[in-house]
Amino acid sequence: PEEFLNDGQALLKELRQKEGIDPISMQGYLQMEQVLLELKASIKSFPHINDLKALKSMLLELLGSKSVDFVGNPGQGLQIMGMLESRNLDFETVIITSVNEGILPAGKTVNSFIPFDVKRELGLPTYKEKDAVYTYHFYRILQRAKKVILCYNTEPDVLEGGEMSRLIFQLTTDPNTVPFVKREIATPKVPLKDNTTAVVHKDPLILDRITALCKKGFSPTALTDYIRDPLTFLKRHILGIQEPEEVEESLEARTFGTIIHNGLEVLYKPFLGQLLSPEALEDQRKKIRPLVLSLMSEQFPGRAVLSGKNLIASEVIAKYLDRFIEMEIKLSKEHEIRILALEKKFRTEYPISGIQQQVFLKGTLDRIDEYDGQIRILDYKTGTVKTSEVEIVSWDSLISEKEQSKAFQLLCYTLLYGRETPVNGIQAGIIPIKNPGNGPIKFATKEKRNSRTKDSWITKQVIQEFEDQLQKLITEICDPEIPFTEKTS
Repeated sequence: PEEFLNDGQALLKELRQKEGIDPISMQGYLQMEQVLLELKASIKSFPHINDLKALKSMLLELLGSKSVDFVGNPGQGLQIMGMLESRNLDFETVIITSVNEGILPAGKTVNSFIPFDVKRELGLPTYKEKDAVYTYHFYRILQRAKKVILCYNTEPDVLEGGEMSRLIFQLTTDPNTVPFVKREIATPKVPLKDNTTAVVHKDPLILDRITALCKKGFSPTALTDYIRDPLTFLKRHILGIQEPEEVEESLEARTFGTIIHNGLEVLYKPFLGQLLSPEALEDQRKKIRPLVLSLMSEQFPGRAVLSGKNLIASEVIAKYLDRFIEMEIKLSKEHEIRILALEKKFRTEYPISGIQQQVFLKGTLDRIDEYDGQIRILDYKTGTVKTSEVEIVSWDSLISEKEQSKAFQLLCYTLLYGRETPVNGIQAGIIPIKNPGNGPIKFATKEKRNSRTKDSWITKQVIQEFEDQLQKLITEICDPEIPFTEKTS
């Protein structure tokens, strides 16, 4: 943090030394330098302020409390001043802005540790006296003016706003001033939204990158990115443009999911090829908290993981893992569950008619197990999962609707597994880590959207239907005549 503040001071000093800076900007730079000096003093007094997020919060709060004075020539031009500066001055034309309740007068906005009743009992000035002073100056400046423009905002914003000040209300109801009041409503010009759809045609460079991706292998994530938005797919998987990496001071969503996946892999590794037993799972349950702390220490080396938001996150992760194993203990008492593979990586050649180059599919399956002799492919999700997201009614919607992306991924995993271990009749599902309930939410096919009858078996016929859609999707990606078109919805 101190290095950041030093860099900020150096930058402001350099800006102040530039030629042709207007006085208002100069005042702003000086105020910001003052804030940085205050922050440096605070860091020395309070060493626990050691991360950028806390520093940012303090910086914004201090900057919000500062104000920049307008400097001008009092003898000519437009005079900008505060209400108190207008004492004993008269103008022909007066424009007063922000005449909103809560701003003019300010009302109960004065921050004080002394309660209002105590102030009143001891004869100390309260917000009422301040409001009276501003009200007096408001009416006084109107006395000799020939033209008065009072502006107020009808839209609520950070400066209260939205409500007309009682001072304007008094003017619009006073019989002496009503004849002279004229109302005007000014609305900002709203720019029209640009609805043009971005289109990127496939030039030789992009086609070469697509060929390279075919050899590297299409993952379920890459293909679902294309279904959601072809331009996102182009940026991430063809051009290699990734989101900028930010230093995590506290646990972010992606890291949260990584720790849970790694934790489940470590907890279940001893059971590879074995049946799960309630007793063995209870033993693993005791290892959850130290395991979570170890995994978090790997993600945040050299930082305190037992403080602030990270402490809360570690407790949440431990709770999720504990709840997951608790669910497995209940199931293992009544069913035979055998772990076959964890975080299993697959890569297989996938020839497609009409595409000359080699095409590969790849993916990592979170878990493969046997449930009472039936093979299951399970995917862990830390987010919310709806049953409708893993159910197929129309096969055409699988590669056209982003809501079907989870079902698409499950079928991809099943196809990858089936090409290595041919089997007719597999079940696949998603276990929502936040709420594992009674087990996985299974993939299923339905004849009608609202039908209660559904089939959760993934047979050769189901895989064939899926492959027809998959080949259509990959053919579209590789077709040089079909551009990448942005999906706006």
